[in-house]
Amino acid sequence: MQSIKVISLSYKTADVAVRGQLQFSEEEVQTFLSSFQAHEDVKSLVLLSTCNRTELYFESETTTAKDMIEQMLTFKNVWISGHLLKIIESTHESARYIMEVATGLHSMVLGDKQIIQQVKSAYLQSQSMGLVSGVFERLFQQVFRAFKRTSNETAFLRGSQSTSYLAVEHTRRLVGKQAKVLLLGAGEIAKDVVKYLVSQGFENVVIANRTIEKAQTLAKLKESYCYLPFSEIPQYFSDFEVVISSIGVKDLIQDHFFTKAHFPKVLIDLAVPASISLSDSISQAVQLINIDTLVEKIQVNKAESQAAVSDVQTIIGQELAQFMKWHDSLPINQFLASLKQHYKSTIQEKLQQHHQELPEGVIDSIVASLLKTPAVSLKRMNLPESVSSVQQLNNIYHF
Repeated sequence: MQSIKVISLSYKTADVAVRGQLQFSEEEVQTFLSSFQAHEDVKSLVLLSTCNRTELYFESETTTAKDMIEQMLTFKNVWISGHLLKIIESTHESARYIMEVATGLHSMVLGDKQIIQQVKSAYLQSQSMGLVSGVFERLFQQVFRAFKRTSNETAFLRGSQSTSYLAVEHTRRLVGKQAKVLLLGAGEIAKDVVKYLVSQGFENVVIANRTIEKAQTLAKLKESYCYLPFSEIPQYFSDFEVVISSIGVKDLIQDHFFTKAHFPKVLIDLAVPASISLSDSISQAVQLINIDTLVEKIQVNKAESQAAVSDVQTIIGQELAQFMKWHDSLPINQFLASLKQHYKSTIQEKLQQHHQELPEGVIDSIVASLLKTPAVSLKRMNLPESVSSVQQLNNIYHF
């Protein structure tokens, strides 16, 4: 039977440099997923790649986590020590883990609200490519329901903030909201940063991105915000007091940007792989914060979220139980569906042999009557007994 499996490389076991090696760009996610569209054994595949984690959720019968790790490392042309990877190969524990990730229990900032959108985007991309089976569709319905219940029924998400919020808050504390800020990138993280820049009253913000249209769109969120062609960053770099980077391009900002007497004194790198690489001499003249050290530097009041963790785990347990009950009943439902088709085909075949016809509705009614007794009997049994009986019946009917 198919089982759900998880492979994870996250901030819990790997620093930003190691995570950067297994970071997938949007284009790479698309390419990697497309290579599995004709795969006979991998029925579902979702690839989640953020600053804090790269995770593969997949459904297969014979393909192992080791097989998929080799595929990922070969695709990225890197080697990562196996002890840094978290591997789960049971459906029950995998489903629990995915729910915990989506609700923010495993986020660097406890209860990070950004992760649910990242999980949804990863799921929807796989769905659009035909890489989501009925099992994954049902699983992620329960995942999203668990998050919604967590938001509505607990205090877990009320005080939580994202790393984007922490970056803006850190900027405000160091230089004030009058500082001139250069934001590199226009993706999901950058959008989150802009949201907090606006809400905290920053007026002087310039956005630069390789695709200028995306920078223009983001700059429209506040009248005073501007955009800058990517090629002009070196020319105007010294005009800014703060640079916040969300572009995962290694060594995007280097020493040669700091040749003028005045240059940005606060540099916040939210990207993976790290996009700001400076020599020791330059590093001593600026405050360079990466995504790992950011959380350590700003103490967030997590008391409300921490107190609600047990409530979140209760909700996840309930949603997980519903999913597993449905999942474990699949062999029974599949047997009944096969038996239904067997009865229907047999009736139609006999009618054709005797040159008789019956309306489709009548045939369906006869089949429903024939199915009633085995269906009721199977559902009256406890689940393990029912599944065992179905396995024997499958052998008898050769389904």
